[in-house]
Amino acid sequence: MFVPSPETGIALQIGVSKRAVLIAALLLVLLLSIELIWTMKYSVVRYFQRKLEDRIKQPLREELLTRLYRPSDPEWDQWVESLSGHERPVLESLLDDYLRELEGADAERLTDLGTALGITAQAHRDLKQGSYNDRLHALTWLALLRDAPAIDVLKQHCMDTPRERAAAVRVLDECDYPENETIGVDLLLSDDPDPFSIFGVDTLYKAAEKDPSHLFNRAAEDFTTWEPQLQQQVLLACRHLRTLLGDANVFWLAEALDSPAEQTRVEAAKTLGGFAWHPTLLENIDLQTLASDDSPHVRASAYQMFGEWGDESAIDLLRFDGMTDANDRVRVAAARALVEHSDESSFNIPVEAAAAWSWARAHAAHDAAVRDVSGGVTEASGHS
Repeated sequence: MFVPSPETGIALQIGVSKRAVLIAALLLVLLLSIELIWTMKYSVVRYFQRKLEDRIKQPLREELLTRLYRPSDPEWDQWVESLSGHERPVLESLLDDYLRELEGADAERLTDLGTALGITAQAHRDLKQGSYNDRLHALTWLALLRDAPAIDVLKQHCMDTPRERAAAVRVLDECDYPENETIGVDLLLSDDPDPFSIFGVDTLYKAAEKDPSHLFNRAAEDFTTWEPQLQQQVLLACRHLRTLLGDANVFWLAEALDSPAEQTRVEAAKTLGGFAWHPTLLENIDLQTLASDDSPHVRASAYQMFGEWGDESAIDLLRFDGMTDANDRVRVAAARALVEHSDESSFNIPVEAAAAWSWARAHAAHDAAVRDVSGGVTEASGHS
């Protein structure tokens, strides 16, 4: 029986390894070649598609505008029936563009074109039967077409993600849904929601704008059940909704200052800065505790809040706590708040706060100069 020597075995292993590397390299070259061919093919196809779209877009645009602005019936149905398979998607793209640009009667008249193209009916079907992306696409179209789905449909099919919730509420807002003063906030914040995107926060603000008290009352009930990021987003929306609150519950704002989440305390302090008109709320806030918070970010926001309030106890804390804070940034925040209420003759500036005070004075002088220039330009424009 033949028994290979160790040298022969090593040579065989090297030969097999070389063949394996060669085969792998050939396969890689083959795959790259196929990908290159498909990429080139796709590029060529898209090039000719764009050329075709460009050639038919201008005539379609002219015909759309002609029918839109003629005094008689635009006869969308008859026109759509005459279009080819290449023209319909181009017209849908044009409709999307114009619905985003136009308002009033023109936009309302264009919604009938969406119906004629079958977009409206397809969007309603996609809400109930489509995939996640189909539902988002459908909500976008329904917002443009000002065609709000039934609330039950939105609750059943569009509440899975914060993005869907926001898109659903935007549809109601665009359609001036009669109950949107409260339903939009409820849809966004029901069933233990996840934090929103920037679009979602903006949608929350828009949904609460008509009846801010509803958002405040909702937060009073559920604030402690939300995760910190959502708490901060609601506080951000509330910061810009401080009017028309009526008898809304605002005392949860003071409780938010005790949150274990640092950024929630920061946002709560920033929001409370605009509530100097609510003395009962202010009585529920321990100013000294805020000024002693472990977080310099919270202390800085608290001093900003004290400056917005401007009462005697708040000013004293700015002078004796804020201006002597161990953190440079906090001293700057305190100085910026204090410079609006005091000058050098009213109190002794601590040595450690001299630089912060000088910076705050320079910043305030710059802001005043900008306001004066802006006021002069406005006045001149008014007399021209």
